[in-house]
Amino acid sequence: MAYVPFTEEKEVSRPYRVGYLASVKSYLAGLQEGAAQNRKSFITPERLAENPDDYRRAYYEMLGSPLTEYETLKNDPVTCVEDTYVGDDGMCEIRRMRLAVLGDYTVYGILFLPHDREARAPFVISQHGGGGTPEVCSDFYGDNNYNHQTPRLLKRGAVVFAPQLLLWNPEMFGDPHERQRIDSDLKQVGSSMTALEVFAIMRCIDYFVTQPYVDAARVGMAGLSYGGFFTTMTAAADTRIRSAYASCSFVDAIKYNSFTDWTWKNSANTFLEAEIAALVAPRYICFDAGDQDQLFGSDSAKAEFERLKPFFAAQGAEDHIRLFTFDGYHELDPNDDGIDFLFAHL
Repeated sequence: MAYVPFTEEKEVSRPYRVGYLASVKSYLAGLQEGAAQNRKSFITPERLAENPDDYRRAYYEMLGSPLTEYETLKNDPVTCVEDTYVGDDGMCEIRRMRLAVLGDYTVYGILFLPHDREARAPFVISQHGGGGTPEVCSDFYGDNNYNHQTPRLLKRGAVVFAPQLLLWNPEMFGDPHERQRIDSDLKQVGSSMTALEVFAIMRCIDYFVTQPYVDAARVGMAGLSYGGFFTTMTAAADTRIRSAYASCSFVDAIKYNSFTDWTWKNSANTFLEAEIAALVAPRYICFDAGDQDQLFGSDSAKAEFERLKPFFAAQGAEDHIRLFTFDGYHELDPNDDGIDFLFAHL
């Protein structure tokens, strides 16, 4: 009998495909339900208050290298390999810098030194968000949704450093970087894009707290969107950050896990957004959320904030956190509530 391929319409097998998809989602839902319970057992407000260093080490382990080696690597000096005068806008001197933070790995950023500052001034990281650069969040190209982020920090008398992360918009600036692909590559070798860039910011702090114009006891950080995400992540990792302001970024990590560089193995069992922010306690952190934010809205931030509150309460620090909501979009709050909070606790 000659071979004749069997054929049928594609719709005949559709129920089987749909059934398989449903079974995958059902399995995942079961894991997520169990993970929520596991996370509640893993980290409680009381246990965190008793063992903050142990939980911070577990957080490092979740993100990966080189954070896991930070305690050893921080003893290696950070070298300034480039320091170039850019200009003076009347309020501050502006310099472009590159810092060698780990072997050949260097970090580029812009340093702003306000003329009207204390001899040892507070030091604040101004972190750009997705698609951005230090220049964008510092008004080099005009107005945008950062609402004058860096200038507003400078007007409070802080020395400001705005580092570049692997987040610029290739359509605007060129140089495609494939961030998500690099993150996957890093995860294959025990690292992650978040671990690398949090580590880089911490090493920048290592450098600047040794400079004569910085008060090492008054370190802060602020950022919008991805910049807010990195503000929370870095403040959780580095206890030298006394006060932090994370804008339009404090969300349900399960609902918004399409950002693959915002997810790590086993995180649902250990640290989601509230648990990560809890590592900041009893230091100070505030969040904002625009009610009309086209990416996140404010409901997710409100729910996550309710989960966070007991962790600060357990350390007698109920007043050390705030969530400000405003009638706006995906932008740094035009009002000064977050900026006021940040500097009130520096």
